[in-house]
Formats: sequence, C-alpha cells, structure tokens
Amino acid sequence: MAALVTRLGGPQTFTSRLSYLHDSGLLYVGDEQAFLTVFQFHYSGRPGLSTQRAHYYIPSQFNTSVSGIPGNDDGGAMGAFAVLSMMGLFPVHGQDVYLISPPFFEEISLQNKQTGKVATIRNVNFDPTYTSIYIQSAKRDGQAWTKNWISHDFFLDGGVLELELGPTESDWGTRDEDLPPSMSTY
Repeated sequence: MAALVTRLGGPQTFTSRLSYLHDSGLLYVGDEQAFLTVFQFHYSGRPGLSTQRAHYYIPSQFNTSVSGIPGNDDGGAMGAFAVLSMMGLFPVHGQDVYLISPPFFEEISLQNKQTGKVATIRNVNFDPTYTSIYIQSAKRDGQAWTKNWISHDFFLDGGVLELELGPTESDWGTRDEDLPPSMSTY
C-alpha cells in the first residue's frame, strides 16, 4: 500500500483520487472489491475520512429498507461488511491488521471462546446522532494508542480500546509510524 500511495502521487494526491472514486459514482459498494476502498484512507494518514465514508454507506446503502443490502449477499459478504464496519474494526485480508474506526455503538465487547478473554471497544463522548464520529485520541488498556490499526492479539489477549470522539478530524493516527503495515515503506 505504501508503494501504491507513492506511485499515485503521495498521500494528498492518493486521498484526492480515492475521494474521487467514491464521489464520482464509479464505485459501487455492493461489489466486494469496493469494501477496502472505504477504509484505504487509513494508508494515507486520513483515518477520519474512512470513518466518514463508512457513515455515508451505512445507512445510505445498508439499512432496514427492502433494498437495504446492496449487491448480492449470497456469501454473506455484504452483511459482514456492514457488521465489521459498525464494529469499528475492518480486517485487512491476509494480514494480522484491523483498521480502527469508531463503532456505531457506545461500546462493543467480543469474547474469545477459546481463551475466555474479552476485547472491548469503548467510545468516549459517544454521540447517537453521529455528529462526533472522529477519533481525537485513543488508549489501549490505559496507555496512549496512536496507531490507526490494531493486530489480532487484541482479540487473543483481550483488553480495552478507548476512543475519544469529536466532531472534526484530528491528527490521531496520521503519522507515518501510525499507518498500517506495508511491504514497502512510506
């Protein structure tokens, strides 16, 4: 991903081109290949834009109406995208990486049935009107967490990830060292 961001002109141009993909109507979120594009802003240091896109697609494309699941959900991909997006942890396929966005709920907890450990994600300043959807700061087990991603050990070991929310994008998760891992360098 770092090489792709660089090849497309750097973080600012990558973000602009990715935004165009979403804004132009070229992208159809009812096709599984579109899922990661919602969260690729994490790789250019703009995790807030990923959150903004998730809050656009849910509920505009994923809702309780008759046509509330776009595309074909025969394999469960559409439902899985909605659930994972609403949980605030989007998995990067083939990697031990989950991109962090605030859950659509005040708090979620997942229990590992093998270890009994519980992983909890808590939104501080949760706003049920979804005006304050941007992460201002984060703590993992009481310690500052600046990475815009988390690994699978969170589910194995359990713990608490607290996300302080606000109404505007912040600089949380934007530094090069906070971006998701890549085979190439940023």
